[in-house]
Amino acid sequence: MIDYIQLYKIRKKVKKIIKEKIKDDELATTKNSCIGCLADDISWEIYYLLKEK
Repeated sequence: MIDYIQLYKIRKKVKKIIKEKIKDDELATTKNSCIGCLADDISWEIYYLLKEK
């Protein structure tokens, strides 16, 4: 079963990290970039990695 609260917390942290990296010019973005979409994809991957343990 999916723990959406845990997934939301992961997504929130990932999104914060991405925004910080963009601000520090460590991550390139374009006008079509979707930070939320990227955060969602990364969050799901992290969630599944944590569930495997």
